Amino acid sequence: MKFLTLSSIAMLFASAEAAQLNSLRHHRHIYDREYIATLPDVRADTVADADIEAHEAARAEAAKVKKNPQQALLNSIRADLEQINKDLSFGVSFSQGARNEHARELVTKAGNAILDYANKLIAKVESASDETLTEQNAHNIAAMIFYDVQIQDAANALGMAPNGELNLAINRLKSLQKLYLFEQKGGENYLGWGIWFLWIDKNNI
Repeated sequence: MKFLTLSSIAMLFASAEAAQLNSLRHHRHIYDREYIATLPDVRADTVADADIEAHEAARAEAAKVKKNPQQALLNSIRADLEQINKDLSFGVSFSQGARNEHARELVTKAGNAILDYANKLIAKVESASDETLTEQNAHNIAAMIFYDVQIQDAANALGMAPNGELNLAINRLKSLQKLYLFEQKGGENYLGWGIWFLWIDKNNI
């Protein structure tokens, strides 16, 4: 009877130890899960208020810059000239008839675009005697004159007849360009030097 009691006690201790080990294993598993769940959260640095204000100020300044209303037109003419150069790179001959004809079409198109711009600007200036040319006008005029030189070269290479109307418009743009230089860049000094040089030339000095 005493032996049975000791056996029973041993079995109870063994059961208790097994339960304790099982509890430890279970607790360790929970501990591991808690460890993973509580890892530090890595996030991007918060943008400082000063950086936001600086960015907004830069955007405000950029918005003040007036866009060139003729930029799309300038880009179109430039693209036409680039294609004309590609077409002419194969030469002007009967075998290149398709490319040459395409180049002629682009020469006409670009020339008409410049002519249309010139006529509209000239009409605007003539309709308002107090109209003042801006720096942007001067930039566009210079670009159109520069593009016209290339168009004239391409037209000559293709054997096209001169465009008298376009030539007249370009000459008037050049006059407006000189007017801008007088009004904005020289004033009386510009006029004074011009008279001085005319006087020197007249007197052969």
